[in-house]
Amino acid sequence: MSGTFEENLEERFEAGESVLDYFETDVVLSIERLADLSSILNLSALAREAGINVQTLQAKIRRRTPLTGDETRRIIDTLKRHHLKTVA
Repeated sequence: MSGTFEENLEERFEAGESVLDYFETDVVLSIERLADLSSILNLSALAREAGINVQTLQAKIRRRTPLTGDETRRIIDTLKRHHLKTVA
């Protein structure tokens, strides 16, 4: 069985084949998870390093507004650079 890539994702999915290897299932990040981590992580520093406006992230956490795909990717990439990840 070959791996799943952007080029064959749709074809494999429609054929009923597993496509989970295409997704990062070991990382779970939601606004609720970030709010939980706020007691042990400096989320302002995380936002700055991820290139996200600090006030935007703080407002999203306060209002429980979901992160965009780009924000999620940036935060996960920043956590990975520091050898951290969040899991369910």
